[in-house]
Amino acid sequence: MSNFLGCSKVLGVSLESICGQFIRYSQHNLPTEHQLPEAHAILQSLPVELLRQLEIRVVPFKESDVYDIHRARCTGALHFRNQGRRNDWVWVQAGSEEMYGAHRGRSPAKLVGLFKIRDYTCKNAPRWVAAVRMLPAVNS
Repeated sequence: MSNFLGCSKVLGVSLESICGQFIRYSQHNLPTEHQLPEAHAILQSLPVELLRQLEIRVVPFKESDVYDIHRARCTGALHFRNQGRRNDWVWVQAGSEEMYGAHRGRSPAKLVGLFKIRDYTCKNAPRWVAAVRMLPAVNS
């Protein structure tokens, strides 16, 4: 286990930026009783585990009862198997089904970090978070 300072070093992102993004995400997406603490000092003290792989269930075309597992990897600023960085691309549901034409609300994004946060301020609940860098949608 580490903390946000350790994660910021591994990802090559400033500590203030990481904390600000997590607070903003928490305020906009989580119910009030499950939000992360807004005080930077408390948030920075929470135990954080940096993960390297995300398993995504993918339903094959015209199938509904089976799925494949796609493994998206993310190493942040670290090397993958003694090579360069590996931060895979993923599709993110970024809007309603009517947005972005054929993409139906999905937008491509690059994984920046995968985290597991242990929030002792809320019944020690684990939070799994994927940080992504979105590509901007043009003409839509």
